[in-house]
Amino acid sequence: MKEHERIWKYAAAFAALAVGAFLFRLGIVGCLICTAVFAVVAFRWKSVMEEEQRQKIRLQEVQLYLEQLLYSFLQHQKILSALEDVCPLFPEGNMRRCLDRAIAHIRQDYDSNAQEQLALLAEEYDNERLKNIHAYLLQVEQHGGAYESTVDFLLEDLRRWSERIRVYQEDCKRYMRNVLVAVCLSVLVCAITNSLLPGDLSIGRTVACQASGTVVLCLDMLLLLRTSKRTCRNWLKEKEYGSGDSRKQYVYCREHRNLKSMLYRRSLRKKMMRAFPQWLMDISLLLQTENVQVALYRTRTNAPEILRPAIEEMIEELQQNPESLEPYLNFLKGYDLPDVTAAMRMLYALSDGGYGSGEKQLAQILARNQELLDKAERARNEDALAGLYGLFLAPALTGAGKMMVDMTMFLILFLGQVQW
Repeated sequence: MKEHERIWKYAAAFAALAVGAFLFRLGIVGCLICTAVFAVVAFRWKSVMEEEQRQKIRLQEVQLYLEQLLYSFLQHQKILSALEDVCPLFPEGNMRRCLDRAIAHIRQDYDSNAQEQLALLAEEYDNERLKNIHAYLLQVEQHGGAYESTVDFLLEDLRRWSERIRVYQEDCKRYMRNVLVAVCLSVLVCAITNSLLPGDLSIGRTVACQASGTVVLCLDMLLLLRTSKRTCRNWLKEKEYGSGDSRKQYVYCREHRNLKSMLYRRSLRKKMMRAFPQWLMDISLLLQTENVQVALYRTRTNAPEILRPAIEEMIEELQQNPESLEPYLNFLKGYDLPDVTAAMRMLYALSDGGYGSGEKQLAQILARNQELLDKAERARNEDALAGLYGLFLAPALTGAGKMMVDMTMFLILFLGQVQW
């Protein structure tokens, strides 16, 4: 954001605060307190806006980099050539420096530095899609294979991911506007209520009303800052579902049938629904050069933590009955996940080779995974927006508190004038 735009925003915010102080008829002490809080909030707001702009730039860089990298790889089938094509698209900045460094090292010693330099780039931007695409391109370059359809799938996945983020960003802006409007309406309603009181019972200058007005304005400023922080996020960082207790909860649900296990199962089920598409993406990319069982084995350590116990159990069952359908059907069997069951049937069909060509089956798995990813990430965004709805309701509570104080003071003054 340009400096003059930031100054105009600060001026508009301070003018709105001044109007609020006038409507609440704050005295000199209340105005000074609100001004001090405004200065602190403005300082923190500047940091939030700078971070928001930085995260948007990082997102745009990764989106452009991944899209052009895939298109260039389709043309050259070499990672170095693809990086050389992509690098000139970026102006001087972090991404350009990372690409220049990676290209220089790969040119010096291609065999030993390609994977290392791509890993450094992925670490700098910390995005799962970037890591998966790097791993897949390295795999194709080393082992070959029919990669065109998978690259098309990855491009479509990028398009959907970018669209989901765009929609989520617009939702965040809408919630920010809604919270601002709710704060303004709350202050206005409180001011109108006070103006309706009889003139001989003015309560605006009482200590309680001055204090409540000051507190409400300060809380509203902090509320707007909190909303701004919630709508500023690292768009590249994917949420990993599960925690250190996931394995314990999974084992407990497997060994017990009681109320506690039901609660655990309900919590785990929701997290598994979100984590499964991430793991299936890794499987789908590995299936270009590996069979199903090898792909399952190679993903067991990097899979989402919440799925690892079930994956380990499935691998053990497959070692005993490698051609059986049961290990695939038993995967997360007790959690009522029809999408997972359908995807596992597809994996078994691919491993068995009994339902048409492998290329067609793999295309079905990729398409299925795309649907699951889209559903999971949209649900995740909706959960995040649910927290913003609570911030939208908060100004009504601060306004209600202010009105309660005002009405209480009005009753006290009114009853004090009544002749008994």
